Amino acid sequence: MKRMSRRDFHRFAAVGAVVAPLAGISGQVLAQEQAVDNKPNAKQVLTPEQAKKVQESVAKREEKLAVMRSHTLPYGLEPAFVFRVCTPRRVATSAAKGSKD
Repeated sequence: MKRMSRRDFHRFAAVGAVVAPLAGISGQVLAQEQAVDNKPNAKQVLTPEQAKKVQESVAKREEKLAVMRSHTLPYGLEPAFVFRVCTPRRVATSAAKGSKD
């Protein structure tokens, strides 16, 4: 798929907003079509062994969550790490370097 600039995207969106009502296409009709398409075809069935493993995993998870929730954290606790945005490096210009003319 070809990359689209922001300007092109807005142009296509504006054309679609004008053409859709003229063509008689409403958002409700499109939403109904999408809702019909999203229905699952068949229900997923687990074997008894798989169901037992799932129940055991859920029980283990609940136990771990209960242990984590029982611990209280100090009010002034700092985060373990902080996200920082990586900014591009600045390129020094000749004027900034102090070149003599």
